[in-house]
Amino acid sequence: MAISRMIAKDFPNKGISVSGIGGVETGGDAAEFILLGSDTVQVCTGVMIHGYPLVRNLCGGLQRFMAKHGFKSVAEFKGASLPYFTTHTDLVARQRAAVAAKKAKVGLANDSEWSGEKFVENAEAMVAN
Repeated sequence: MAISRMIAKDFPNKGISVSGIGGVETGGDAAEFILLGSDTVQVCTGVMIHGYPLVRNLCGGLQRFMAKHGFKSVAEFKGASLPYFTTHTDLVARQRAAVAAKKAKVGLANDSEWSGEKFVENAEAMVAN
């Protein structure tokens, strides 16, 4: 993922390609690698286990994926998922920030703090999400 992002950002249109490999047995598997920036998808073990007919099934599955999502070419969706992926470190940081923000939210300490004039504001301060 990081390599695909770097190539897309720092070396656009330079002829550098990324090939996805590992666990590819369906057209959906191939589509996932392409969505993450792969120009090509390699298949080894799947062909060893299922034989060469797997390649035809992969192509058909990829064509069905493209038709379902309205893509006319692989180029239309190559790397399309990259903006939505992040690292574990980033997810942990986001979670910590969310927990800290939730803890910082000030509610009412007791019933005497309720105000008729600020009832909605008081109630919203106590909502957890």
